[in-house]
Amino acid sequence: MTDQRRRTLSVAQRSFESVLRNRTLVVVAVGYALAIVGFAWVSSGGGYLALSLNLLTPLEVLVPLVAFAVGYHSILGDRTRGELAVFRTYPLSGRSYVLGVYLGRLAALLVAVLVPLVLASGVVVFFQEESVSVIASHGTVDTPIAYVRLFVLTAAFAATALAVAIGVSALAGSRASGIALSMGAVLTLLVGLDFGLVAGLATDLIGAGTLEALLAVSPLSAFRGLVLELVVAPIAAEPIAGGVHPVWAMLGLAMWTIGPLAVASRFVFR
Repeated sequence: MTDQRRRTLSVAQRSFESVLRNRTLVVVAVGYALAIVGFAWVSSGGGYLALSLNLLTPLEVLVPLVAFAVGYHSILGDRTRGELAVFRTYPLSGRSYVLGVYLGRLAALLVAVLVPLVLASGVVVFFQEESVSVIASHGTVDTPIAYVRLFVLTAAFAATALAVAIGVSALAGSRASGIALSMGAVLTLLVGLDFGLVAGLATDLIGAGTLEALLAVSPLSAFRGLVLELVVAPIAAEPIAGGVHPVWAMLGLAMWTIGPLAVASRFVFR
């Protein structure tokens, strides 16, 4: 193991432990878990496909909020406490530091986001009454595989949202600016990008031919499109178009993950 990799893992462990010590983040995680299990209970009696569809919209909104709660103060906290100035004296590159912070926070975030999804699946396991016959093409199609795909896609979406939060945290110079930038970033992710696409269509600035690629620019649309294309469409009786080709959507999420981390690595020790 190289020295830089060892230092990265040390930063990751430190970052993970700081999340566990933060009571506010624990409260946020519990609130998220209760919300997910509550929405899952609404679909009790249905199958895995019904559960996935019922959880799609809550996940679109709640996952970015939890990711920013976990990540927005990660680097900013070290800066305001003066710890970044100390780290600059170590043989630690900005890239290794940012990657360590990201990996440590990501481990905590995935536990907070995915464990409630596992608990939510118990609604189907213990309370399913009948198969989803309205949109399923045949009786045996509603399998846990659909829910596993949602599970994996949610993990990827959470990783993307956290990367944006880390980028915001690296750029912020104070707690007030961190909160302001985080609120702006969350609103952009949840509303702004999709609203911009709708406005572009309404004003003919965006052509229908380029819409599929442009939808991938929004992480929210990319996640939604992947769920519809990879979770719902393969087991639906009727064609269900998510509006985003899976390749474009995956590239969009990758761009929103790598880009903010690269920016954070560049400016963290400014």
